[in-house]
Amino acid sequence: MPNKIFFITGIDTNIGKTFVSLLLMLAFKQKGLNAGYMKPVETGVKINKDGSKNYLDGRYLKEEGKLTTNLEIITPYTFESPLSPYAASKFEDKTICIKEILFKFYELNRMYDYMIVEGAGGMLVPLKKNHFVIDIARYIDAGVILVTKAGLGMINHTLLNIEYAKSHEIKISGIIINNALNENDESVLSNKKTLLEYTDVPILGDIPYIQNRNDLKDENLLKKFALKYIDIGNILG
Repeated sequence: MPNKIFFITGIDTNIGKTFVSLLLMLAFKQKGLNAGYMKPVETGVKINKDGSKNYLDGRYLKEEGKLTTNLEIITPYTFESPLSPYAASKFEDKTICIKEILFKFYELNRMYDYMIVEGAGGMLVPLKKNHFVIDIARYIDAGVILVTKAGLGMINHTLLNIEYAKSHEIKISGIIINNALNENDESVLSNKKTLLEYTDVPILGDIPYIQNRNDLKDENLLKKFALKYIDIGNILG
């Protein structure tokens, strides 16, 4: 049976996981599927003068994905410090409860046919003592979609992440190449083909650099990007 829960992680931070999550959601929706989103933990979330939280990724997906769910459920844990969740929680003297994350996830999972859960940073970013971010994927039995960059170094980092996942019995659904960094070195032309020679994990998307940043908030363009650059047929099985 094809996966209906997907965990989005990356080979590094600032690799474009949030944008990929949005495109996945929009691709699902254009196929008539009810898709939801969760970002269990987000750091770097500042507090506004009125005491409200200035959500980042969660707010972007909620607005662009036309989600009606409260941000407190989409992103149950936030920290002001731009650190790993574990470091931020220690610095701010707060505790992350795995059971609370799972409770909120299952609340969302009952509302949607498909769920997209975005991690913080990469697989082995510390979540709390003895827990990494990727462990959430295991707890919710999600298929992992690994977001990788386009240029030099992507093969090494991608294969290392895949090897870790497989050795820890974490399901890998596929890879999405995202040129979020506008890389244009010579390896960009050959990396995709070379990667497929070294792994049987399918490539589910190949997203070019989006030159005009205003396009990231253009609803019609985002929908076109989703269908053009995400292999939704392969994802749905």
